[in-house]
Amino acid sequence: MPSLRELQSRFAAAVLAADGTAPALALANARSGAERIGIYRRTIRTNYRNALGATYPVVRRVVGAPFFAAAVDAYVEAHPSRCGDLNVYGATFGQFLGAYEPASRLAYLPDVARLEWAIDEANRAADSLISPDDVLRELAAVPPERLPGLRMRVHPSCRLLASPFPVLRIWQVNQRDHAGDLAVDFATTPDRLRIRREPNGVVLDRIDAGMFAWLAALAGSATLALAIERAQDEDTAFDLGAALHRCIGDGTITGTLDVSLTGMSSSAD
Repeated sequence: MPSLRELQSRFAAAVLAADGTAPALALANARSGAERIGIYRRTIRTNYRNALGATYPVVRRVVGAPFFAAAVDAYVEAHPSRCGDLNVYGATFGQFLGAYEPASRLAYLPDVARLEWAIDEANRAADSLISPDDVLRELAAVPPERLPGLRMRVHPSCRLLASPFPVLRIWQVNQRDHAGDLAVDFATTPDRLRIRREPNGVVLDRIDAGMFAWLAALAGSATLALAIERAQDEDTAFDLGAALHRCIGDGTITGTLDVSLTGMSSSAD
């Protein structure tokens, strides 16, 4: 007699199998059992489609509901959820779309999905209780000779996305409240985006190559000296003072990471 675990595994496999597939379960009435399994399949697929539709509304609008539903079904089959909370499911949907043959003509679609996932993550990220004045006081206490080795704290909601496509424009014209021109110029320069949450919601803005490289390095725990080097590799005119002023002022930089470098207690997020 199969164990409870085996029965549960067979049931899960039957529910996630393609329509028309006979359930791998010993059922008294095979036809009735298949119909019941079909109800579970449809319900679960609807839940997945609704969950990913809430996370990826622009992708859904661009490709249309039937195409999106088929893509989600294929994604779920290839990457079933490992968590009971579908609100945090779908991190690799953009990567999946990059290899999804029916979407191959929409080369920009994976990056649009990555942008929407970054927005979702920014919405769910922890808050920071650090004010720009707190950060400035913390930095002022760092001896000048220790500044090159300083590591800086990036706001938990901050995400960075680089794309050869105008994904921000694509995202903007596919918002429900967009009432302007719908044209998208694919001949523009690549997008380098900063996504972060402010008190009134998530903010998306384009940043230059130097700023992007600098923030990416800091987010990866690079020292300030290395982050500056990475920025100058992209833009020899990178201005550290202007970058610090902007990113501390808008809350992107929330303090230092290394207590030992400052000789003081680091502010806690």
